[in-house]
Amino acid sequence: MTRALTLVLVLFCLAGATQGQELNKKLQREKAEIEAQIERERKYEETMEKADGAFKAKEYVTARMAYEEAIQYNAEKEQWLQSKVNDLDILMARRAARSVDSIIVEVPLLGATALPSSESKGIQERQVDATIPEVVEVEEVDSAEAIAETLTPPQVEVEEVPKEAATAIQSVSARDVELKPKAPASKTEKTKVKEDFSSFENGVTEETFTLQKSEVVRIVVKEGIDVIIFKKVKHKWGGEFFFMDDRDVTRRYWEEQVSMYRQKYPSEDD
Repeated sequence: MTRALTLVLVLFCLAGATQGQELNKKLQREKAEIEAQIERERKYEETMEKADGAFKAKEYVTARMAYEEAIQYNAEKEQWLQSKVNDLDILMARRAARSVDSIIVEVPLLGATALPSSESKGIQERQVDATIPEVVEVEEVDSAEAIAETLTPPQVEVEEVPKEAATAIQSVSARDVELKPKAPASKTEKTKVKEDFSSFENGVTEETFTLQKSEVVRIVVKEGIDVIIFKKVKHKWGGEFFFMDDRDVTRRYWEEQVSMYRQKYPSEDD
């Protein structure tokens, strides 16, 4: 038996025990508390269903807000719910931190040309063969009349092409068009790749990225071939998270390390 059902039964018992009598103030308070408890449990279940659904759909902001809202409906699970909120904050901070290391580039596309099938190849060969003139041996002649006679094209009676043959020719032509390779729609495409910091100058390079749900401060420290990347992510709903080479670190350690490198490589503005 669920807790909500138990509370409902208690309500019925109280109503039955006081039927026909005016409820005193104590019973009225108990009744109001039970009704409020039932409503809180209903709200809790409804909010948790929303939170779990959003988490499965990877809508982490919605899930995070729903888990935080559920705390007010179930004080007994406050610690567990708060841990889920914190885990989501760290997850989203890590995703935001990694996103600023990716850049959009255009890469060439290799246009794949479709090879002709055996059927289309046969059609093409037949068309080529039809254009090759027939070579015959011609005897030498002295008569100009005979020469003129050979140059005059013979009169050929044109026979009407049967309907079935015309339909067959049209179908072959249409099939030949379909078998021609199509040109690629685009010669390049945009894709996301991990940024290469080899072009950065030695020293400290600091940048700020404003994302939809958070702000990321990225500090790249380059010493020859060695690169250290510091990131600070601040969510718009509060909370700051600190990373060093994609590892979670404390605020204090992060600030100490960043301060050390800023002193080592002072900027022109300092």
